[in-house]
Amino acid sequence: VAIDKTGKDEYLAKEKLAPVLAVYKYNDWKDAVDIAVDNLNHEGAGHSAVIHSDSTEDIEYASLRLPVSRIGIKMVGSSGLGGGFDNGLNPTATLGCGSWGNNSISENLWWNHLVNMSKIAYLLPDKKIPTDEEIWN
Repeated sequence: VAIDKTGKDEYLAKEKLAPVLAVYKYNDWKDAVDIAVDNLNHEGAGHSAVIHSDSTEDIEYASLRLPVSRIGIKMVGSSGLGGGFDNGLNPTATLGCGSWGNNSISENLWWNHLVNMSKIAYLLPDKKIPTDEEIWN
């Protein structure tokens, strides 16, 4: 279905659990990313995105702007972003959406999230504390 509105102004911009595809026309890559950002901020922030591109520049541009926890490149999002042997993501049915989605994690839920761990920390007397200038310059 071809649509023109984005975000809260378009019902079909929301997640659809049915065989319906909303299609947008856009002028350039920046315009396409802006549409995706508007839709994600309305419903879906923190979840996932998939980019079908060979352009490293376009992938990096979108990755810096999309409010999502995982971005798949040239893969099926519904089956790939839940993890698999071929993409390095932990296999799970629970995808954390980070603070964008009011979750405590922004990665695929894995066994280590379900285990209580204690860490022992000792002071390191010979450790030099960096100045603000050393940290931020």
